Amino acid sequence: MRMQARKLPKAPALATSVIDELESALASGSAERRVAMLKRVTDLFLSGASAFSQDQTSVFDQVMNRLVDHIETRTLAEVSARLAPVPTAPAGVIRRLAHDDAISVSGPVLAQSEQLTDEDLVEIARSKSQDHLAKIAIRRHLNEKVTDVLVDRGDINGASSLAGNDGARLSNAGMSKLVILAESDESLTELMGLRSDMPRHLFRQLLAHATKAARDRLLARAQPSTRAAVEQVMAEIAEQVGATKVSQRAYAEAQRLMHSLKQDTELTRNKVLEFSGGNRIAELVAALAVLTGVPMEFVHRILHAPSVYGTIVLCKAVALDWPVAESVIAQRPGMGESRAADLEEARAEYPKLSHISAQRLMRFWLVRQKVA
Repeated sequence: MRMQARKLPKAPALATSVIDELESALASGSAERRVAMLKRVTDLFLSGASAFSQDQTSVFDQVMNRLVDHIETRTLAEVSARLAPVPTAPAGVIRRLAHDDAISVSGPVLAQSEQLTDEDLVEIARSKSQDHLAKIAIRRHLNEKVTDVLVDRGDINGASSLAGNDGARLSNAGMSKLVILAESDESLTELMGLRSDMPRHLFRQLLAHATKAARDRLLARAQPSTRAAVEQVMAEIAEQVGATKVSQRAYAEAQRLMHSLKQDTELTRNKVLEFSGGNRIAELVAALAVLTGVPMEFVHRILHAPSVYGTIVLCKAVALDWPVAESVIAQRPGMGESRAADLEEARAEYPKLSHISAQRLMRFWLVRQKVA
């Protein structure tokens, strides 16, 4: 292959000869001739890809980019599959293929090509289909700026692909969202439980809401150290089951108070700050349930969860201003020594989470609970 690459004309001569033939092929109007030329140019590039100079690769990029706009999907899919694993593939044509709406064309390069930057992947993840997101999710290496978008926009299948991808780095917010999505989804729970980068407080939340079947499968697949961690966390959860309960009487009184407000949303929002500042957990739960339209039991569980992120989502979903949200977070039962760390995390993550994304997470979470 190196001998073939050395015999190749220098970039100017190569450009002149190949581009002349390209113009002839395009002018002929023959689809067959354009397809044949693209395949021939691809063959020529692959025959010495590792030895071509940057200028020579740039010539291939120009030619292939001119051709791909005039080629049928089936041929483009073949070219994409052949170029995807090549580290030095022409970057321009790789980006063009990656943006194609047909997943047969974009899929191979999205899943494999090293020529796509984080910025390319983020742009595609924000604008393309779930199939595109699923292909990105299985890449060998993914940075947090990419996985954050995948978690934010992806469906449960994409979440599972990310959770099972050891090469996908997850931010604390991304990890927290996946733990939320994992509730009542045994497969995702199992995949998240096997990750080595799971923080303890999120691991505890994951197990607290996992089904017995999911825990059993996790224990069966886990390494001895992970099994020991699972058993320890489960023991801690069992000890604290009664510590976070609020009496049914307190909730009944809180519901009557909310009823007396006659569904006045603005008044209820004002009451949230009053309740959170006065350590009135039952009333706070009832007010947030009214504002979000979800059951009180659901809100209760979010506020009592080991991770603060669920409360962040809850507050953002009803568009609470940060001072109010901070007061709610500060009143989470059982914060103890983690209070300062929770508030610091919330202060950093609250402005990053959009109102729309928070509402989407709440809807998804609630649907999963109803199905369960």
